[in-house]
Amino acid sequence: MSDRPAADPPNHIGELSAYLTRFVTEERRTRMEQVLGERTRYLTVVVEDVYQPHNASAVLRTCDCFGIQDVHIIENRNRYRLNPGVELGTAQWLTLHRYAKAEHNSKDALDRLRAAGYRIVATSPHAADVPLARFDLETGPAALLFGNELEGLSSVALEAADEHLVIPMYGFVESFNISVSAAIVLHDLSTRLRASGLAYHLSPDERAPIMLEWLRSSVGRADALEREYDARRKETDA
Repeated sequence: MSDRPAADPPNHIGELSAYLTRFVTEERRTRMEQVLGERTRYLTVVVEDVYQPHNASAVLRTCDCFGIQDVHIIENRNRYRLNPGVELGTAQWLTLHRYAKAEHNSKDALDRLRAAGYRIVATSPHAADVPLARFDLETGPAALLFGNELEGLSSVALEAADEHLVIPMYGFVESFNISVSAAIVLHDLSTRLRASGLAYHLSPDERAPIMLEWLRSSVGRADALEREYDARRKETDA
């Protein structure tokens, strides 16, 4: 399931976006277009049962910083809560998919991601793990799984993973904090992705509905303006 509203018809998206653009500054519109131009779905992040608001918020902030558009949030036992002072409004620029109502939320999420063409990559020590520096981006789009602060990823997630990725460590502790892990992994992979010849940008059809949602978040009284637009459109079509 997703936090997004029901999809707008394609022709409606472009027309409504053009209308709402009239109510944002040129600087704001340009900035949104620049950021959207660097967004990617080649990499996506999956967080399973994270329970500390600080970590939940830091992961979203990191995804925004590195241009990751989609975050898949699995809530089996723990509700994913945000800390506004850490998240800094980045949730409004991301597409959040939440899995909280099924009997097996982790399985549901991973099945959907695999069906969408993602390889499932568990970021967890494993007998057959691959060090971050050797992770192959060219194999295809990757869904990067991060587990909760206490237990890590569930057995369901670990068993479902196609690959296991590990960040080499040289100290006494066995793992990084989840938000630190996400930052390290995304910095490395997004940097290499942008330097590669891989087609990582969003397509025009993917960018259009995201831009509309960003405009809705940016324009004051967006709901009222949209109702006004729809009313005028119906009058014109009548």
